[in-house]
Amino acid sequence: MATQPINPPGYTPLPTPPTTQDPAQFDARADGFLGGLPALQSELNALALNVYTNTQRAYNNALEAATSATTANDKAAAASNSAIGAANSATA
Repeated sequence: MATQPINPPGYTPLPTPPTTQDPAQFDARADGFLGGLPALQSELNALALNVYTNTQRAYNNALEAATSATTANDKAAAASNSAIGAANSATA
């Protein structure tokens, strides 16, 4: 049976990056920005796992759909052959 995708996890936006345009805030912004990177790394790793999991689910759903389409085509052919056989029996 087809499976639904998993909603992606959220992430914490990084603080404002430092800029030489604001030298008075450069150190404070640099500390905040660099301090946010470890959490972002963990969150992006979780997001990558989510993307991979959803890709696997989509692939498996596609395989299942292809198998179902083949089965439906086989059943339609069998039904058509049965109808032809029945029509031939009726006219014989």
